[in-house]
Amino acid sequence: MIFVDKNYLFLLLILPFLIFVFSVFYKNRKKDLAKFASEKNLNVLTQTDEKSWIKKYILITIGFFFLILALARPQFGDTKEEIVQESSEIIVALDVSKSMLARDVSPNRIERAKLMLSNLIDANAGNKMGIIIFSGMAMWQCPLTYDLEALKMFLQDISVEQLPVGGTQISGAVMLAASAAKLAPGSNKVLILVSDGEDHDSKIGEAIKAAKESGLKIISVGIGSQTGAPIPENGSYIKDNQGKTVFTKLSPAALKTAANETGGEYFEAGLKDISSDLISASGNIEKNENGKITRNSKADRFQIFLLLSLLSFFAALLVLPSNKIK
Repeated sequence: MIFVDKNYLFLLLILPFLIFVFSVFYKNRKKDLAKFASEKNLNVLTQTDEKSWIKKYILITIGFFFLILALARPQFGDTKEEIVQESSEIIVALDVSKSMLARDVSPNRIERAKLMLSNLIDANAGNKMGIIIFSGMAMWQCPLTYDLEALKMFLQDISVEQLPVGGTQISGAVMLAASAAKLAPGSNKVLILVSDGEDHDSKIGEAIKAAKESGLKIISVGIGSQTGAPIPENGSYIKDNQGKTVFTKLSPAALKTAANETGGEYFEAGLKDISSDLISASGNIEKNENGKITRNSKADRFQIFLLLSLLSFFAALLVLPSNKIK
């Protein structure tokens, strides 16, 4: 037998004190009766059964003993429990183009995105998640996994220097996620698409169609500001062919379209931290059933001890010593 709430067992230390109190009451009662008459004459004059008081005190003490055991939740005997395993499948696609180094959000777009996604991962224990990075091309940074601690390590290693092709092609990330979603069991899958939205290709329509066919819902996050900021490079800023500093601005059009056409949501991560909104949106996704497992565990038996406690208290009530004079 094991006890789930062992701390309640410390209440058993009260029982010796309770027994002491009862013994004091019993002795004081006998002294009071002795003032009235001798023990021999007392039995003749009254209908008192001294043993009945002892029985009453014992039953009350036993009642408290079993009540304390019931509070500690005793468990014994094996029981089998069938558990349905459910989880959501969440793919994160993070833009790693150079424009994500812009500092119109603090400390810059990519670091703000990584912090936000780290909070999202923490809130999705038990779910299956993976990370895609993209710029002018897309690739898996970490395939879908239940090991979210490892996923966070892969997230922290992301930088804008990982992919050899520059620019931003959102369609590549969406197509890669849609391919994975099509192979995954279940119908509830989501893509968290994080980008400043500067899309440099025209295949977003095809990508959205592929996402819809695979049952992939897109929750998109536009990160940056409408006023924009220059892109840092080698202690200065990136310049165009005319030598002018290039400014990058948030361009949400493609992100909004992807979210709207797949039944998702669009969020804007400017000065406001939207981690809680993103966590709430991903939490609303229905979970897929991943099978059933049978778990052996101990059965709760507190009901037995609670019943014994109640019976003891009830029996104590039935013991009715009398001091009535004949």
